[in-house]
Amino acid sequence: MAELGEGHLRLLLQANRILSSTLDLRDVLAKIMELAMEIVTAEGSSVLLLDEQTNELVFDVTLGEKSEKVNQVRLKVGEGIAGWVAGQKKSIIVNDVENDPRWSKRIDTAAGFTTRSVMCCPLVFKGKLLGVLEVVNKQNGAGFTGSDMQIIEAFSAQAAISIATSRLFSDITAEKDKMQLVFSEMVEAAIFFDTAGKILFANHYFSVLTGGYKNDIYSTFENFSVTPPLKAALSSPDKITNLEFAHRERKFFLSGKLGRVTNPTDTVGYILLLRDVTDEKKTQHLKKDFLSLISHKLKTPLVSIIGYSDLLLQKLSAGAGDAPMRPAMQPADLHSIETINKQGQYLDSLVTKLLNFAMVETGKVPIEKKPTEMAELTDKVINELQAWLQQNGVILSVDPTIRTLPVVNLDEIKIYSVLKNLIDNAVKFNDKPQKIVRIVRHDFANMVGIAVEDNGEGIPPEYVPKVFQEFFQIEESFTGQVKGMGLGLAISKLIVESHDGRIGFDTVPGKGSRFYFVLPVH
Repeated sequence: MAELGEGHLRLLLQANRILSSTLDLRDVLAKIMELAMEIVTAEGSSVLLLDEQTNELVFDVTLGEKSEKVNQVRLKVGEGIAGWVAGQKKSIIVNDVENDPRWSKRIDTAAGFTTRSVMCCPLVFKGKLLGVLEVVNKQNGAGFTGSDMQIIEAFSAQAAISIATSRLFSDITAEKDKMQLVFSEMVEAAIFFDTAGKILFANHYFSVLTGGYKNDIYSTFENFSVTPPLKAALSSPDKITNLEFAHRERKFFLSGKLGRVTNPTDTVGYILLLRDVTDEKKTQHLKKDFLSLISHKLKTPLVSIIGYSDLLLQKLSAGAGDAPMRPAMQPADLHSIETINKQGQYLDSLVTKLLNFAMVETGKVPIEKKPTEMAELTDKVINELQAWLQQNGVILSVDPTIRTLPVVNLDEIKIYSVLKNLIDNAVKFNDKPQKIVRIVRHDFANMVGIAVEDNGEGIPPEYVPKVFQEFFQIEESFTGQVKGMGLGLAISKLIVESHDGRIGFDTVPGKGSRFYFVLPVH
């Protein structure tokens, strides 16, 4: 095959400059085809792109006489000389198309054009067929040569790169437009930033929420205290990290979710979604103050109710053997006093829970840790609940793995209440005729703890996110009537997290649940 001449190389360099000057595909292809026609002295040229859905070749760019009519024709892969080239992915020169069995007259008929000779090359990028490039009718009646083919194949390679690059750019642009549309329509503030912290995109609400933002994430939030710290969150391996932002100079709070954007090998950026929770924080603060106030106010009359009813019952009991000393009281009166006392004690336990929750949530209750045998702690809880478990027909088993638990630094009284609450719930929210509760060891990462398994009804999927919310209980229709305010698990969560631990559960509706807590091992 002949070497390319100086003029040919000049035109190829010109084609390269065209490729680097614009990403407008049709403009690039038209200019490349003009150069191709000039260099091989052809009367016309076309680029046919593959429609993958229909497996047809579509005339995308056509230059020469009556080109507008050619653009209306489609060829099946395998049809005509261009279709054969697409099917075989091989270049071909046909200088006498009338005598070639692969020739299809359909294009000439549709366009009112006469084709004498054709030179055709496949457009292939990384092994994938993109289309076909063809030039027709060598001027002055001569036929196309091997030197012409060498030139056209060079142009074909450039055209394939241009098509692939343009399509990639179009896909990226479409995805960017789609992301910007999604971001702009979001009711939450949203930003996307790279691994260096440079903000690449922010929606309008983020600008409104922050009063305008700076170039990078760190300077944008320099007036906020962030929990956990931004650098720690960005270095975390977690895909999603929850963040809390508190303004240092005024009462302004944001809650955020930081998402890691990755490719198969590395992190390429982050998405941060934010919402204003200032009003929620104020409401929570008011709620805590109200709970604390109302609980203290209820405590005083409850002390009198329980105390005087206890005193009356003691007097009745003391005078039971001495008729003249026994007050003239009917059995119904005795029952009334017993009911007052019983319900007063129940109300007192609810108020105590309210006080405990308010105090633990505000951090007013100190955590007094000391090395503790978790197996011994488990035994103490079971001994206290033994009679109650028997009354409720509970089959309780303690797995031997509990004896392998190490010594853990914890506040015994508070962790005692957590385990007691988990066992209590495993029984109360189980309406099966035979209640089965199993206590086993639970390990997570570098933490150890205890799991309480039951054979109850489990938890419906729609309730799973709410289980640890305060004042939440699953509907009566699902678990039966259960007394309480829905504070037990909320308090347990606060206690475990104050120990830098973790509490959670697994559940299968209809088969039961497994609640667990784990604490760091020291």
